[in-house]
Amino acid sequence: MAKKEEKAKDPQEENLLTAKKTVTPEGASDIKNVLTEFIPEPSVKKNQFFKTKKDTNHDEKIDYSSFSMIELVSELEKLTKQDNWFNQGINIQELSQQFERKFKNEIKAKKDEFIKEGGNEIDFYFRPNYKNDFDQILRDHKKKKRSFFLEREQTQKLNLEKKLEIIENLKNLINVDENINAIYKKFRNLQEIWHKTGPVPRAHSNNIWQTFKHHTEIFYDFLHLNRELRDLDFKHNYEEKIKIINQAEKLSKISDILKASRDLNILHRLWKNDLGPVAKEHREELWTRFQKASHVIHNRRQEFDKEYDTILEDNLNKKNELIIKMENIKNSSPKNHTEWKKSIENLNKIREEFKLIGQVTKKHSKLTWTRFREISREINREKNNFYKSQKTEHRKNIELKKALIKEVKDILEKEDWNEYANQMKKIQREWRSIGFIPRKLSDQLWEEFRSNCNIYFDRIKTGYEKISEKELEIQKKKEVFINSIKDFKIPHEFEDFKIFSANQWEEFINLGILKGNINKNLSDNYNKEFISIIDKSQMDINLKKEAKNHIRFFLIKDDEKELSKEIKSIKKKMDEIKSEVLQLENNMDYFSSSSNENPLLLEVSSKLKELKSAEQDLKEELVPLRKMKRELDNSFNESDIEEKSEENPN
Repeated sequence: MAKKEEKAKDPQEENLLTAKKTVTPEGASDIKNVLTEFIPEPSVKKNQFFKTKKDTNHDEKIDYSSFSMIELVSELEKLTKQDNWFNQGINIQELSQQFERKFKNEIKAKKDEFIKEGGNEIDFYFRPNYKNDFDQILRDHKKKKRSFFLEREQTQKLNLEKKLEIIENLKNLINVDENINAIYKKFRNLQEIWHKTGPVPRAHSNNIWQTFKHHTEIFYDFLHLNRELRDLDFKHNYEEKIKIINQAEKLSKISDILKASRDLNILHRLWKNDLGPVAKEHREELWTRFQKASHVIHNRRQEFDKEYDTILEDNLNKKNELIIKMENIKNSSPKNHTEWKKSIENLNKIREEFKLIGQVTKKHSKLTWTRFREISREINREKNNFYKSQKTEHRKNIELKKALIKEVKDILEKEDWNEYANQMKKIQREWRSIGFIPRKLSDQLWEEFRSNCNIYFDRIKTGYEKISEKELEIQKKKEVFINSIKDFKIPHEFEDFKIFSANQWEEFINLGILKGNINKNLSDNYNKEFISIIDKSQMDINLKKEAKNHIRFFLIKDDEKELSKEIKSIKKKMDEIKSEVLQLENNMDYFSSSSNENPLLLEVSSKLKELKSAEQDLKEELVPLRKMKRELDNSFNESDIEEKSEENPN
């Protein structure tokens, strides 16, 4: 009777440990890392999942029959110096055999020619330089190969010693009278070191892995992992395996079956080596789903291998169709930048699509690739020629725009500039009619043109009057004076500072009088610079406030109307702040039973502090203003008394 067919099993689920139902050991609930089952030893086999001789370039033989002797020497040197030289064994062997055959034939030909010319066979000698070079390269390669395998053998022996030491340390974890958290952390550390340690000699590989696995099982039995932690482990593995399945299902839909096969191999290694088991009720379901996605790729790969020549032919046809599209682009001859931009975008899409198509038949591969590159170069040459011809036009457009900018600037300099409004509108229309120039320079020129036009029309709106040359000279002198303020050495005593600042202001005023906004702007800049050097000085902090207020209110100290206006403005601000403070303090009552850490309470408290600080600043600002106001009022009163005394001397 035939045996019942066994279901395919998840290799990860074989030989699993059964979690024991025990009381949770002390401290186990504090373990943060999710526990996993033992992870099978990673191994590299000659025949990986779905791997065929077509998977990797270095497994394919190269035909060296058409190579010359010099080319064979050069190719041998290239192969032996590649980063993956150890994977080039087949090609190096084939190349060496081809070289020896060709050299043997060449010796025979030379020898026959020597004898034919009357030479004695025993005197014949022929050993060209390329033969010496070839032999030397081969000797160096064999020496490097011996060193490589010797070094690998030594490394594997060291890895074996490390793994034996890990096993001994794992044994020592059993029956240790220590906190469970500490023991488990040591175990996880040993596991991590084990998996980071490289391969051991093949003769010891299986035995040492079985030993490590055995002691891992003993450790799990000793540890009596509780059900809660094991469920967490199952949950983690379930989520990770779902991710792997989703990736496998996506791979089944990509067009490049060779890439899909290689990536599926990686997913199988992750499933087998890096992840533990899942809950029993999910094991069959997940493995079946993973198998299903794998079989889709497997079947496609088998079909691919069966119909490889047909696929190569199809790929050739697809590439030829794309080349025809590229030729259409080449022959379309775009007439402007927009058309060229669209053509280049189409070309780039075709190029990307071309590169994504797989291999073609060997006899057409070089020809197809050569034609693809030639058409790309031809289109690029056409594009470059077009843009070179455009540069002349661009330069002309740039000069036209620069001329318009100069014309606007000339209008701004004229005495009767306001008579050119229509001309300015005409200039703007001309600007829009000028053709394309490169964006970077276009933005720069446009900003310059726009700003000058804005100056003109702003003058129209504000009733600007052009200042005289004399006023311009005064303005420049005052700007130089303001710039020199940063070098002033100011006195550190307030009375001395008042005298110093008054002298500087008098000197500034004596430079000349200007009208309108220019005078106000210069005065504001003067104050800003003076306040800046006060902040940077070594003056006492309280004196700094007095000094800055003195500068700030210096211009209005003798103007009773302006002083009253400023005092009224500050009081209004203080009233607004007081009102807001009162509202916030009322709101604080709602937090009477709240925690001091309440975020809303903290925000209100912070706002109150800011408002009270601002109110204090305004109070301090009000003090000197009131003082100035009182002094001004007293001077008015004294003047009034004197006038009355003169009228009534008795």
